[in-house]
Amino acid sequence: MGAPNLKLPAFQLSPILVKEMAGRMRSARAYTVLTVYLAIVSGLSVLLYMVSFLGSPRTVGGSSAVGTVVFYFLVGMQVLLASFVAPAFTAGAISLERENKTFDVLRMTLLTPAQIVWAKLISALGFTLLLLFATLPLFSLAFLLGGVEPRELIIALCVVFASALMYALLALYISARSRTTVGATLSTYAIVLGAVVGIPLAALIGSSTINLALLPAAPGSVFASLFDAVLTLAISLSPISAIVASQRFFSATGELWTFTPGFAGSGLSLTLPSPFLILTGVYLMVSVILYALTVRRVACVEQQ
Repeated sequence: MGAPNLKLPAFQLSPILVKEMAGRMRSARAYTVLTVYLAIVSGLSVLLYMVSFLGSPRTVGGSSAVGTVVFYFLVGMQVLLASFVAPAFTAGAISLERENKTFDVLRMTLLTPAQIVWAKLISALGFTLLLLFATLPLFSLAFLLGGVEPRELIIALCVVFASALMYALLALYISARSRTTVGATLSTYAIVLGAVVGIPLAALIGSSTINLALLPAAPGSVFASLFDAVLTLAISLSPISAIVASQRFFSATGELWTFTPGFAGSGLSLTLPSPFLILTGVYLMVSVILYALTVRRVACVEQQ
C-alpha cells in the first residue's frame, strides 16, 4: 500500500503584490537609489572614521571613541531612512492610483481591500528594509574599533524597524484618505516631523522649564520627579530620543530592558521599560490600528 499523496496548499502571492514588487525592485531607479545610498553612507562613514581617528589619541580608549562615533552616525542614517524615506514610498500608493484613474480598475478585481493594502505596504516596506539591511555590514567597522556592544545594536534595530513600519503605514493611511499625492505627502511629513523632532524639543523645553520653576523652590519634590518620569516616557515616542535615552541608561546601569528614573530625595522608586521597548510596543500597536483603518477606508471607497 503506497503512502498517501499529501498535497500542501500552495502559497499564492497577490497579483498586485507581484506587480508592485517587480516594478519597484527590478527598475533602474531601485538599483540607482541603492547604489547611491550605499556610496554616500559608506563614504561618509570612512570620512568620519578618518577624521575621528586623526583627532583621537593612539590608544585603546581613542579607538573605542572612534567606533562609538561611527556607530551613532550609522544609526542616525538608519533613523533618517526609516522616518523620512519609508513614508515617501507609501505616501502616493493609493492617492496616485486615484490621480491616474486606475483605482476604479483596481476595485473591479477580485482582490479584497486587505490584499490591496497589504500589497502596497509590503512592496514599499520591502525596499526600505533592503536599504536598511544593506547598511548592516558597515556596523562591523564600529564593532572592530570597539566602544560598542552588540546589545546596543539591538536597541537601534528595534527602534528603526518599528519606526519604518509605523511611518509607512501612517503615510499609507493618509494616502487612502487624500485625493492628491502632494497633500498626502505634506500631511505625512508634518506628522513625522512632529514625532521625530517636535517631541524631543517639547520634552527638552518642558524639562528645562520645570527644573527652573520647581527644583530651586522644592528640590526633590514628588511632582518634579513624576514630571521627569512623564517626560522620559514622552521622549520614548521619538526614535531619535528613544535611542539616545536607551543608550544612556544602558551605559550607566548596564540594564538593557528596564531603567529606574532617578527620584532623588523624593523617596519614590519606579522601574519602567527601556525607552526603546516603549517605542517599539507603542509603534507596533499604532501600526496595527493604522492598518485596520486603511483597510476600512479602502473598503468604504469601494462601496461608494
